[in-house]
Amino acid sequence: GAGPSPDFHASFRLFLSAEDSANPEQRVPEGLLQLCVKVISEPSQSLRANMARALTTFGAESLEACSKPSEFKTLFFALSFLHAILIGRKRFGFQGWSQPYSFSDGDLLVSASVLNNYLESSLSIPWDDIRYILGDIMYGGHITDDWDRRTCVTYVETIMGEGLFTGGALAPGFPAPMVGPHAHY
Repeated sequence: GAGPSPDFHASFRLFLSAEDSANPEQRVPEGLLQLCVKVISEPSQSLRANMARALTTFGAESLEACSKPSEFKTLFFALSFLHAILIGRKRFGFQGWSQPYSFSDGDLLVSASVLNNYLESSLSIPWDDIRYILGDIMYGGHITDDWDRRTCVTYVETIMGEGLFTGGALAPGFPAPMVGPHAHY
């Protein structure tokens, strides 16, 4: 049975923290889990929480490293908003996406790097290239359903545009931010 053992101190407690792993060798043994009290903490899936998580993936020095920091900060904020929306749709199950897609912080980091590279190598912002790369490759590359891809591309086309720099809104009632220090976002 799973009762107290005379070999252990009565007030002994073990706190174990772990993340789920696809590799069976890295998982906590099932027998141990059955004997434990489990507390599961999953990150909030709200748009605000997803935005905050996305924005904290880059530090202030990363945002200032681009030779065009004001453009990069604005584009990164819009990219973070896009990422938060795409991640947030998961919580609605099959009403959000027709199947679960594995969008991750890695997509955000690589997309931000691509934005930085395009800004560094172009005199003006290459909107068509950025929208294609984000909508069809970086995020769209995960998507297998045509309607889901169409939804993703529509988000990208709506969010990533000249309106970011001309007082436009990312969403109704949510204007693109004025350029400021990292903490401002």
